[in-house]
Amino acid sequence: MLNAWFVTNKYYVSNSFLLLKKLICDSAKSHNIKITEYNNIDIIKHISLSNYEKPDFVLFWDKDIKLANLLESDGIRVFNSSESIRLCDDKALTYIKLKNKKIRQPKTFFSPLLYYHNILEDSDIIDYIISELGFPLVFKECFGSFGKQVSLINNKNELVLKIKAVDNSPYIMQEFIKSSYGKDLRVYVVGDKCITSMKRENHNGDFRANIEVGSTGSIYELSDNEREMALTVVKELGLSFGGIDLLFGEDGEPIFCEANSNAYFNEINKVTKIKVEDYIFDYIINSIK
Repeated sequence: MLNAWFVTNKYYVSNSFLLLKKLICDSAKSHNIKITEYNNIDIIKHISLSNYEKPDFVLFWDKDIKLANLLESDGIRVFNSSESIRLCDDKALTYIKLKNKKIRQPKTFFSPLLYYHNILEDSDIIDYIISELGFPLVFKECFGSFGKQVSLINNKNELVLKIKAVDNSPYIMQEFIKSSYGKDLRVYVVGDKCITSMKRENHNGDFRANIEVGSTGSIYELSDNEREMALTVVKELGLSFGGIDLLFGEDGEPIFCEANSNAYFNEINKVTKIKVEDYIFDYIINSIK
């Protein structure tokens, strides 16, 4: 029997997460894996003990990158790796990593590093970005989940107010893909295979397609180009598994949106009748042999 740790964040609990945890724990049991849950606070206490017993692997369902890296420094296999989590968690880093990789992305600008000033003091760069992206444009804080830190900006006044609201927190501004308003494609990749996919559509007028903001999912058959893009993204980011979000271009070609290192699979399981968690554990078992 394999021994595994399931690492979560103490300060985030929701009904969706509790369902996800049940799916993971039930799948671990069916794979003859003894899984022990630790939150990111308790595990720090545990690994500070001398000669603690290391698990065969860690399923890391958090974005505490330093903690994942600490576990790796002790020689523990962590899925996903701290580096892949780092690249996915920061939307600016994701964009940079995939730039020039033959992966179509919206035109993107990210906020500069600031010390004691505000970018609004440099009105010329704001005007330049507006001239390049036009309105509406998509404003995303670099760190965030479930679409909560994503806004559609319609004019310069809204943009100024948004920049003031986030203060010096990092963010990106992107070209708005009108042809994908309120809809996108979620592809779940494990290893080098697209396990399942669904189209997400928001019928409430919201431009975002996240399930958490009211969208619904439906079964979707990937095109060759969509499949190739999702697999390329996973490879470039070093993911063992993850949810890749693609937009629908005007010409029908996919446009990369975001990569999620610990994407929930509750809805995609329900829609497609595929048990993503089983594929994840199959992959991990084969990887650590």
